[in-house]
Amino acid sequence: MSEHEKSFHSGVVSTLSRVRNNFWIPRGRQVVKKVISECLICKKYALKPAKQLTGQLPRDRVVESPPFAVVGIDFTGAIIIKAGDQSCKKVYIALFTCAVTCGAY
Repeated sequence: MSEHEKSFHSGVVSTLSRVRNNFWIPRGRQVVKKVISECLICKKYALKPAKQLTGQLPRDRVVESPPFAVVGIDFTGAIIIKAGDQSCKKVYIALFTCAVTCGAY
């Protein structure tokens, strides 16, 4: 295990080469493979990312339709702001989002 760590977890060939500088181990390749398979650091870096599970898209997103056939509206009201002449005014914000083109207006 120490030769595997000294070779910076490089692999079977490199680790076996470092071991054979000092020792000859019968079935050395199998022993080195077993040591590497039990190494936690090598296990961690050999992992493959999990497959992302995706749900079905809504029908509006799959079927072609003209822009603004499907919209979302976000509305917020009565925000008080100061105008340039120091007077207060109420303002409202409406955000229209097109689900077809993902445009926001």
